[in-house]
Amino acid sequence: MIGTFPSEIVRRAVAEAIGQSSDNCEITIRPAAPHQTNRLFDVRTGGKHLITKEYLRADQPDAPQNEYAALRRLAAFDLAPRPVFYDPSLGPVVVYQYMEGSMWDRRIPSPAELRALAELWIRFHSLPIEGFWLSTRQTRSWNEVEARLRAPVQAYASWTERHSGQVRDAARLSLDVLDRSLANARRLSSAETRLCFCRSDARFANVIARPDGRLGLVDWEDSGLRDPATEVADLLMHPNQEDLLSWAAWQPFLSTYIESRREDPGFEPRLQGALALFPIFWLGILLEDGMQRSALGTFDAWQINEMEPNARLRRYMARARAWPDPDPVAALANLGDLTFF
Repeated sequence: MIGTFPSEIVRRAVAEAIGQSSDNCEITIRPAAPHQTNRLFDVRTGGKHLITKEYLRADQPDAPQNEYAALRRLAAFDLAPRPVFYDPSLGPVVVYQYMEGSMWDRRIPSPAELRALAELWIRFHSLPIEGFWLSTRQTRSWNEVEARLRAPVQAYASWTERHSGQVRDAARLSLDVLDRSLANARRLSSAETRLCFCRSDARFANVIARPDGRLGLVDWEDSGLRDPATEVADLLMHPNQEDLLSWAAWQPFLSTYIESRREDPGFEPRLQGALALFPIFWLGILLEDGMQRSALGTFDAWQINEMEPNARLRRYMARARAWPDPDPVAALANLGDLTFF
């Protein structure tokens, strides 16, 4: 099958990493997740287990360099895979040591695990910021952010004009929450943001429960300087785990992490602003995906992190309408069986 065998660039990177021909090791591709924008290969040789990551997105040319630099800066903390090899002249491929353990993904972590995750975040969020780069998600101006959030919702509203009245109701509500959410987030935004080094990819699938009981974090290609308030909202709202934990269940993480931000008086208002934005961010992304799938005839096979698409979309609609209340249950009930597609 095309794409399942390592490219010549991958083989050359592996050879450099192990100091011998790649023919002397076993290289096997890992099954790709639906959202994945890279190819991962397991490399086994001489009792060693390495991961070779080949980056595929031409619009993110700095991703391999940023990941390798992040892994080098974090090596002393032993919370991320240890870097082994990267040569930009060779191509967009990074080799690092495999991190033993199992990912959290769709399981519900215990209160102790959530506190441990907060403590892990605090460690690398406390690094001096000199020498770090801006996260790609932190480089956008407010006008760019607003334009990015408006575009998919307005495109969906235009798309529904050719369809039934029920989906037009969903479009009308989407436009309403878009305007309300943007206004609330704009009011709470601050020019005095204190950036710190963040992962910028906060899904539970990147959290590793290690055999010795510690946690590890993988996939650092999106890392960089970012508003920590945005990072926390990203964690709470990501569809990988958005439905797994109530606001009360998140408190072991939130109370531990927020305490570390006491010297940043704007943190909690910015967090509220980010919590207003992320439901419409994900609403827009999923509406775009749904329109594409409808055009391709692949909608019926679509699941969003183990949930039927309309149910997942209703959850983000409910969160946007419930804000600033972090509990979307009542708002979700009021939506009934609202259908987007």
